[in-house]
Amino acid sequence: MLRNLKGQFIVFDGPDGSGKSTQIKLLEEYLSKFNLDVVTTNDPGGTPIGNQIRRLLKYDAKSKMDVHTELMLFMASRSQLVADVILPALKDHKVVLCDRFVSATCAYQGAGGYDPKKIIDLAKYVIDGHWPDLTIILDLPVEEGRLRIGQKPGQKTKTNHEDACQPYLPKFENTTTDLFDSRTVEYHRKVRKIFQNLHDYYPKPVEILDVSNTSQLEVNEKIVQIIKKHFNF
Repeated sequence: MLRNLKGQFIVFDGPDGSGKSTQIKLLEEYLSKFNLDVVTTNDPGGTPIGNQIRRLLKYDAKSKMDVHTELMLFMASRSQLVADVILPALKDHKVVLCDRFVSATCAYQGAGGYDPKKIIDLAKYVIDGHWPDLTIILDLPVEEGRLRIGQKPGQKTKTNHEDACQPYLPKFENTTTDLFDSRTVEYHRKVRKIFQNLHDYYPKPVEILDVSNTSQLEVNEKIVQIIKKHFNF
């Protein structure tokens, strides 16, 4: 039954603060116990070119970036990631766990005004049909997510661009405010809603998992059950 997981591509996505990175690490540890080769990566980024694009998108833009520009930069990073990391790993029958993918662009650029269905049409060309075998959306209220990443109502963020009009506390010492973190609560509510409805039109299976007020280990156990169900593991 473990062979069903070899060569599978699994994406974790969801609102900020949902715990994607932690859950990817926990699942990697779990799968490694069964001697499965696991590759973890992130989008945008995951390659030298992708990391440069990621830096531009999240921190280095000198003015407000048009949503079309955001979209194309995310897709460029993603194309490189598929070519350099994801496809080689899948061809070697490894399990690929990715922090965000096309699902994130649907949500974040969709919340910025771009039609998510048009994003999927573009992605079909960019990733050449290499969709995740499963996308797990970790869902929680925006306010809870922002508390988890160290932001509270009441003070301004470090960034100072056109979207940074919603007051928040600065991040904790081990975190850094980026251009997407500092957008308004209303923007992030739109993001969450798109994630919640993604399974209605996404080309491959999407599972929505409520992680609010739930421990990391409890979430991991639920994810393992989703994986077992989906891949007959």
